[in-house]
Amino acid sequence: MNDVTSMARPFALHASKRIRALLPDDGTDRRLIAALHAEMGVNAADTVAVRAVSMLRQATSSRDKLPESELARLVTVIVAPEQADAVFEFMFVTADIGRPGGGMLLMDHLLGSTPFILPDSLPEEAP
Repeated sequence: MNDVTSMARPFALHASKRIRALLPDDGTDRRLIAALHAEMGVNAADTVAVRAVSMLRQATSSRDKLPESELARLVTVIVAPEQADAVFEFMFVTADIGRPGGGMLLMDHLLGSTPFILPDSLPEEAP
């Protein structure tokens, strides 16, 4: 056995749900992630830039042409099933999804995930 395979250890997968929010590119993603950490204890979230068509506003285009896409943000959070409904509702309210052009929110089951736990001694980052 070489050094790499001797270090490999099996890990347990935990039941999880993934919540994704497609948001306008107006800073809502950063405010949402900060609020998720401060108020819901969510330590792992991701935001990436994406192009969206007809998600934030009605798509219009000329005949035989694709509609113009717009810049948006996709926020992904993975939580335990018992937290999922509360986090989903929190994200809906905090990101103001119900406003015109506010985006959309999706939740689905994952086959499993590994937990991400920050050590207690780790200092908070400055915003």
